[in-house]
Amino acid sequence: MQRRWEFRVLGSLQVIDAGRAVELRSAKQRVLLAALLMKANAPVSSYELMEHLWGEEPSGSARATLQTYIMRLRQTLDDLADRKLVRTWPTGYSIHLEDDQLDLLTFQRLRAEARRAPDLETEARLLGEAAALWRGPALDQVSSLRMEQTDVQRLNEQRWEVLERRNDAELQLGRYDQVVDELRSLVAEHPLRERFWYQLMLALHRTGQQAQALDVFRRASDVLADELGIDPNAELRALHMEVLAGSSAPVPAVQSGPSWLPPAVGDFSGRADEVARLTAGLRAGGTWTITGPGGVGKTSLAVHCAHAVRDAFPDGQLYLNLRGGEQKPVEPAAALDRLLRGLGVSGGAIPSTVEDRVDLYRDLLSDRRILVVLDNAVNEAQVRPLLPGTTSGAALVTSRAALAGLEAAHVVPLDVLPPVDALALLKAAVGEARCAAEPAAAQEIVTYCGKLPLALRVAAARLVARPHWQLAKLAGRLSDERRRFDELSVGDLDVRASLALSYDGLDESHRTAFRLLSLVDTPDFPAWVASPLLGLGLDDAEDHVEALVDARLVDYAGRDALGQVRYRLHDLLRAFGREAATEDPAVALRGLFEQWLDLATRADAELPHQGVRLEPLELERFDLGDAAEWFDAEWQNVHAVITQAAALGLGELAAELAVRSAAFCDLRARFDDWEQINALGLSCAPPARRPMLFQQRGILRVRLHDYCAASADFQAAQEGFAAAGDVWGEAYAWYGMGWMHEWSGRSVEAREAHREAMTRFVASGNPHGEIEVLCSLGAIERRAGGLVAGQEYLERARRVAGTLGDLQSELMANLELGRLHQFTGELAESAAFLRSSLAAAQKFGDPDLAANIRLFLADTLLRSGQESLAEEQLRQAWEFFEEHDDRQGRIWVWRLRSGMAASADEALRLAALAMDQAREMGSPPEVGRSLRVLGNALERVGRGEEAREHWRLAEETLTAAGFQAEVDELRMATS
Repeated sequence: MQRRWEFRVLGSLQVIDAGRAVELRSAKQRVLLAALLMKANAPVSSYELMEHLWGEEPSGSARATLQTYIMRLRQTLDDLADRKLVRTWPTGYSIHLEDDQLDLLTFQRLRAEARRAPDLETEARLLGEAAALWRGPALDQVSSLRMEQTDVQRLNEQRWEVLERRNDAELQLGRYDQVVDELRSLVAEHPLRERFWYQLMLALHRTGQQAQALDVFRRASDVLADELGIDPNAELRALHMEVLAGSSAPVPAVQSGPSWLPPAVGDFSGRADEVARLTAGLRAGGTWTITGPGGVGKTSLAVHCAHAVRDAFPDGQLYLNLRGGEQKPVEPAAALDRLLRGLGVSGGAIPSTVEDRVDLYRDLLSDRRILVVLDNAVNEAQVRPLLPGTTSGAALVTSRAALAGLEAAHVVPLDVLPPVDALALLKAAVGEARCAAEPAAAQEIVTYCGKLPLALRVAAARLVARPHWQLAKLAGRLSDERRRFDELSVGDLDVRASLALSYDGLDESHRTAFRLLSLVDTPDFPAWVASPLLGLGLDDAEDHVEALVDARLVDYAGRDALGQVRYRLHDLLRAFGREAATEDPAVALRGLFEQWLDLATRADAELPHQGVRLEPLELERFDLGDAAEWFDAEWQNVHAVITQAAALGLGELAAELAVRSAAFCDLRARFDDWEQINALGLSCAPPARRPMLFQQRGILRVRLHDYCAASADFQAAQEGFAAAGDVWGEAYAWYGMGWMHEWSGRSVEAREAHREAMTRFVASGNPHGEIEVLCSLGAIERRAGGLVAGQEYLERARRVAGTLGDLQSELMANLELGRLHQFTGELAESAAFLRSSLAAAQKFGDPDLAANIRLFLADTLLRSGQESLAEEQLRQAWEFFEEHDDRQGRIWVWRLRSGMAASADEALRLAALAMDQAREMGSPPEVGRSLRVLGNALERVGRGEEAREHWRLAEETLTAAGFQAEVDELRMATS
């Protein structure tokens, strides 16, 4: 029988497996899962995930840490589900669920179905089911300020909106008594929501409780005056008059002015945050602007909000299309003529000058509650004369331009729809049943339409006009980028024409910049990218990019760890630019790709390399800050460039960029990415570069504990280097083979391979390689109990590294010497070496290595009786391991703290935690060490027979793993 599992966010975050809550121990893992669930079934960008996790300024290692969190989350969810839930995308990650596997998806579906309900009874039932899904405030106990300010506020607002609609339906059905008690609770919990006060007052009035209804109005008036300094809205005041008059029906609002609003969009969906902000803002008065690119739904949102606040503007609502996207926008003089006539001024009384018309217009609006909607404005100069002069009314302006110079205006920028809202729009237009029958195709249509409302409406119109079409048929047509815009045209709705209005308004150099940027497959880009594309200096290139931002063809995408502003093109705009491009992509992009390769090569030269050190090159020094942070900021782009260069036939460039990115992938444990770029490199590399790619893949497979495949790769690398006469490379292939044998516990084979490597390192004049072999031989001897021989190897490595100024190799030699001296009993020397390596790791900016060194240092300090100093090292290490969800690090901390615990029961608890995690991890050395510590704890609680059995198992496990030094120590401690 299939397991029943689900996720819940409408309340505290819960993962449920067969009715049982699954614990997520890491606070960061809960934030990450919540962020993915908020946009279930759609990609969430890495930038957005990092902002949820760390705020607006994540650290340079944030991308690497994010990938670690994703890996841990996948491990947790893979144990839960029968399929892969978390997917990787070029720009980020996504989680894929059915509606009944996430309460939010069920909630959204019920809301949408309620909007299309055929009768009030059905609407009330569906809204009641939606409201019943809530268990408390959304995402309670998920700690993320950004999520609280965005997703949580939006979801809670949707909850209250559902309750308001449900109450309205129940009241219209005459079920007044059934809603009174809940409404009393709602006004107590949310005293500033006037709709709940109105509903409670109406229910009491309809049940003949006029005195209580009047008391509700008094309480509402007091709360609104005390908290906001305002009177109740027109709806509440009208109901108050009705109660006082003893009338049985509501008093209709009096409409005394013009009502020019276009019809409301029947299937309007989404934009909950924007609707809430605009409707509240318009009721308060002032000027509000909605800005965004063509087709993003500015007019639909403006008209929807204008209809929602009609009751607040009883003196009328004016609407004027200023035609800013057309060749001849409306001049202020003509606009004022139209507005004045609408306000009752006859043609002969309209002044001839713009200034006089403005004075008359504002005089007529003074002290009147009138809403002015100015659609499709071209710029500030067109809008200023049309704005009211007082705050008694309000103005709502839409424009493709930013209108940044419009004084005292409140700006609501509009982007493409969130994935859930985009899908809801398609369902509303095409039909829930039709989309439910082909959910994958519906999602593909949303993706190909770039979540752009205009494109989605066109696609929906085509499907409605062709009821015999399956959704998959249209999705297939849209998948061809060359004809996508031909498909997105129906009647007078044309996506290509809408986007062309912005493009045609540019001068030629800016059109060229847009076309060339659209050819680049990266998810975002810094401004310097335009420099090699256009052959311009950096300042001029940035000016071109900013001009495209002003035209709403390019968007800001945030700021990276290096402080660079990053930009992006939305999918449909990218497709439009490519359709307009006449340039050959391979020719146009080569210079840019070579620039990325140059920067990556220089950054790579600054990074530590494990198992292979590339041939020395004469390079300019990397001058863009920390090399690893540069890779962090640019990694998504470097990955995309490798992919695109390979596809465009620039194979040598793609392969070299893959080679120069391997050390970064190793440093940040980006193993999935490393595997992908290595495969791309091998698919297109020239013969001379293939051995290096095999060598790097061997290192990757050792990291993944796939020793058989790693052996084959190192063998292929060794043969390739030997055939080319490359002794330097051949030496590293032998070293990789020895390293692989070390990890798999074959010490004899490891020694033999390292000696072969040493011979070739000496022959090729590579002293850095010699140091790596010496460190490995020293570690082998330490683990096998040959402490004297091990120390000789490590001291030699340290001396050579010091002579060469190779600080990275010197760090590793000091680290191994520190660990070795633990077993010789020379604890002062151990602490000195470990402190030296810790300082170097911090200098290199390697927090992972530093945290692990703190563990070894804490072990040494404990052995020498310095518990308070050891605890400080453990505290700092624990912070890193907890932040990065590092299981192995936590196991070490639990083991060491078990030995320090004052209470025998606490010692046993910590040892048991370490044992459980070690078994789950499947690492024999960690299992053996944890068995030993658990035996120690069992002895403390008086369970001596169990303790001896655990020690026996620990000895067997560590012996099989080749850790003889630890076996000897165990025997001495337990004899």
